[in-house]
Amino acid sequence: MVKLITENREILALIVLLGTTLLGSVLLHWSVICTCLYRHGARFPTGFLFWRVFRELRRYRNLTSRVGKPLSLYYFAFILAWFNLLLALAIALRMIWFQSHPNDY
Repeated sequence: MVKLITENREILALIVLLGTTLLGSVLLHWSVICTCLYRHGARFPTGFLFWRVFRELRRYRNLTSRVGKPLSLYYFAFILAWFNLLLALAIALRMIWFQSHPNDY
């Protein structure tokens, strides 16, 4: 697996891109969305459980629309979360492709 990643620079570049966007997504989620949710009564596991990201985004959207703030950060976080999921899927499929067809590409 490590040899596959080190030999193929495009997979390595995609993994670096995934790590960068994941870090940006986590920082955005913790610094903007979790702070707003904590201010409005959310409890501790907010922001630490990855399977609750979309539920927390929905709560953030409802809170900001109720107050009358713009939803641009919500849309940015929502698109970035889906981008990360699809990029991780594409990287996994690309690695499976390279493992099953080592000499074709």
